[in-house]
Amino acid sequence: MEVVVDKISELPEPFLHYILSFLPIKQVVQSSTLSKRWNHVCSTIPVLEFDKSFFESKLWCQDTKETCEIQRKKVELYHFVEQNLLSRRRQGLSIKKFTLAVCLSTPKSVSRVNRWIEYVVKSDVEELNLDFQTFKWKWKSYYPLPQNILLAKSITVLRLKACRLDSYFGDINLSSLKILSLYNVGTNDQIIQNLVAGCPVIEDIGIENCCGLKCIQFSGLPKVKSIELKSNKGVETVELEASNIYHVHIQQFEASKINLVPCKNLKLLNLGKLHITDSCFNYHISQLPLIEYLSVYWCDKLESIKISSHCLKTLHILKCDKLVEVEINTPKLCKLSYLGGNTISFSVTALAYLSKATYQMLHPDAPWNVKKIELLANLSNSKLLELLNISSTKDMVILKELRDIVSSPSYRVKQLKVEISKSFTTHEFIELVDSLLWISPRLELLLITHGEWIDKNWYRETISFKFSYEKPILRGENYSCCKFLPDPCWRHCLKSVTIENCRAPANVETVRADKEILEKYFYENAKILESFQFNPKVE
Repeated sequence: MEVVVDKISELPEPFLHYILSFLPIKQVVQSSTLSKRWNHVCSTIPVLEFDKSFFESKLWCQDTKETCEIQRKKVELYHFVEQNLLSRRRQGLSIKKFTLAVCLSTPKSVSRVNRWIEYVVKSDVEELNLDFQTFKWKWKSYYPLPQNILLAKSITVLRLKACRLDSYFGDINLSSLKILSLYNVGTNDQIIQNLVAGCPVIEDIGIENCCGLKCIQFSGLPKVKSIELKSNKGVETVELEASNIYHVHIQQFEASKINLVPCKNLKLLNLGKLHITDSCFNYHISQLPLIEYLSVYWCDKLESIKISSHCLKTLHILKCDKLVEVEINTPKLCKLSYLGGNTISFSVTALAYLSKATYQMLHPDAPWNVKKIELLANLSNSKLLELLNISSTKDMVILKELRDIVSSPSYRVKQLKVEISKSFTTHEFIELVDSLLWISPRLELLLITHGEWIDKNWYRETISFKFSYEKPILRGENYSCCKFLPDPCWRHCLKSVTIENCRAPANVETVRADKEILEKYFYENAKILESFQFNPKVE
């Protein structure tokens, strides 16, 4: 009779701990019943995650007996956590990671959690994640964080959610802390300043949706690499001094004063929902010479800004409603995106490296005019141009009267990608292609992405056009279609067209109609066309 060998159980304990760390804690508990060895392994695992899936959220039901059973199981779970932590403490076992997500509704539950935290801290926990779920809206009624956490020298990662940190004025000594995350925490300016000052090796700070703050001031942080400040109610001022910081993200509705000038090594900067002025913004950009990534969004006081940088590679300007003028001088810029109206004036110079420009239309149904075409022209010094947030094909159709008085805005663009929300008919398809080929008259690749409902299923398809050209032979003719262009347009040098993946799953009649009208369009308009290929996707 063949003997079955349990090779997994024979693995060294650290390997088993590593395997179990990927399982939910309930499955770890179940594994402890397999054998004495597994019981020992499970009771000594250094990663403990008692999250929402461990503590059932259902507290009662209409059936009294079922409610009692639910409460009994909850008591058993609490007892398991208590005994597990107490046993570890008595054995001197350390905890690598401890996660607790629990609702504190009674004084008894608060006392219980206080004991658990004491056990965890004394077990030299390294990563501590605490989420005190609450239905209370007033943060002053939140769970007060025990002070022993702020003296835990072993903690390297501390994430706190839905608690109070507002009444501690003693020394803070988190000498090993590298990552600090506060979400929905009640606190004040002095506590936060003391907290960060008590973390000499801290590298990453995140403060989001916290209350009680007015002025966030951090200084003397030589190790900090990243700071994120988002949606902290009441914050009016942000001042940061961190000589080696790499990334800053500030999204504060009421902040009107910022000072990031001391952060000379800053490379990634996100500024959102701030009340900063043009002069404040322009000064900061001029004083941060190493910035490579800049995102500015929903800054409602910006009207005329200047961005001059020799290092900037990516620039996003999104929904700054009062912005009417942007001057960009960034010789190394690779990616540029703009989301907004069409009344803005762009002055763009020195974009030799620009590979991708994106224009997301805030009001796509606004008719095309000279101003809108000028805006598109200033975004068209790139190899790839994306036109996004377009509702229907008619939003991209440019009238002949306008084409006759202005030049094609994107004649340098070789690749054009257009995203349209609604489906379109074959006739609308031709109008769209004709308009796009006027916008970019020497395309090598055209991608049209659109959505369509078919049999109650939503399909998103990309239609691909690939073009190849011959060098045009000029015979002294004056072509009216390209009179504003430095070179003849596609109509006079297009050699081949290949169309692939046309439409979502469609019937044979629709596919045939697309092919016929597209083939007719290109042969009638391309003077020297030699090849037309149509490779539809039919399911």
